[in-house]
Amino acid sequence: MRPHGLLLAVLIAELLLIGGGAWAGEDMDEQHSPSPPFRVSGTVISLPTKIALVVVLDAQGKSTGEFKLHEGDTVEGYRIANIHHDQVFFERNGQTFQIRVGHERHAAPPQIAPVIPYQRKKERPATFVDPPDNIEEVRKQTETFMQQLKEHPEFQKGLEELKRRSGQRLEDPQATP
Repeated sequence: MRPHGLLLAVLIAELLLIGGGAWAGEDMDEQHSPSPPFRVSGTVISLPTKIALVVVLDAQGKSTGEFKLHEGDTVEGYRIANIHHDQVFFERNGQTFQIRVGHERHAAPPQIAPVIPYQRKKERPATFVDPPDNIEEVRKQTETFMQQLKEHPEFQKGLEELKRRSGQRLEDPQATP
């Protein structure tokens, strides 16, 4: 065998031992020994400190306690062997259990309730209001009022101030009014 072929074979063997052992261990764990009753809600890694946020679950999957644990700590008879940013490895009786952050081991997938779209309960007819009999007079009064308002000096001053402020905000979004 050529040297790089031997190196490749050794690397593949190591991957099979490490990765395959974890995969096989998961299958064996689920079949032959109880799974850890945990959910890992997060990890904090700031070397040299590694912390796992572990939620202990009862038989129904309900939380019974929350712990901040370090590598080497023990909870419910399981020792935390290794903490990674996305998974935590637990050991018990020579077996290794992997739990991904945000997941727990389930015998069956959780049931998701279907989303039922909103449906209107009652039909109500639209209500229309007839315009007043003197609508033309109201329009004329409104036009007269708007004209007087536009000509008023205090109103003009306020408009100029608003224009100035909005112009500043357009030029500098961080400017305060």
